[in-house]
Amino acid sequence: MRDYLPPIHINVTGSLRGFLKSMANIAEKSGAFTVDQELDAFGTSGCDVVNLRLIKSPQHRGLGGQLIVQPERKNSVAVEIRAERWSPDDPPTYETYVAEGRALIGPLLSAYNREFGTRYRMTIPAKCKLQPKLPPQSAKLFRRFAALSNKSGLHWLDWRRFYEFVRDSRMRRRLADEDMVRLLVKEGFSEQHARHIAEIYGHLREFKQLA
Repeated sequence: MRDYLPPIHINVTGSLRGFLKSMANIAEKSGAFTVDQELDAFGTSGCDVVNLRLIKSPQHRGLGGQLIVQPERKNSVAVEIRAERWSPDDPPTYETYVAEGRALIGPLLSAYNREFGTRYRMTIPAKCKLQPKLPPQSAKLFRRFAALSNKSGLHWLDWRRFYEFVRDSRMRRRLADEDMVRLLVKEGFSEQHARHIAEIYGHLREFKQLA
């Protein structure tokens, strides 16, 4: 299955737009990037984007990064890494994405810290933190279903336990179908079978909301 790619950000005090402009200037001076700045991008006031395209990418085609300021996220600059073609895996693994993020943005951030006397760093969630989790009661019901299931083909009693899991779960936010797939695969279901069950889960959740 595809890895979840982590949300990377930099906590910044002071002017976020000033930080972006300085980072763009450092990138231009490095000679390693083509740099494009978009202030008030998409017609949204306070939405600023710096696009950094690596001029020579030894492995991934069209590799680059974006520094993004969104008006609703105070004191935080998002970092996103993109490529026209990742190698050898496309889409990339968590490890590849994180490594390229550190390789691209890390040196620029270090140069910024030296110039302005700051200690900014990129915050990157650990891979294990990205995995979906169920509330305790829902997790108990799900484990009962998964542990007793015939994973090659669900028995009608297995389905009954799955229906009970959906019926009795209390979650503030609906679990995404892709998260359900990951939970099922982790419990030993094949990805194909997990996607079938997750599709049914989605229908059951919709029905539950209407009931």
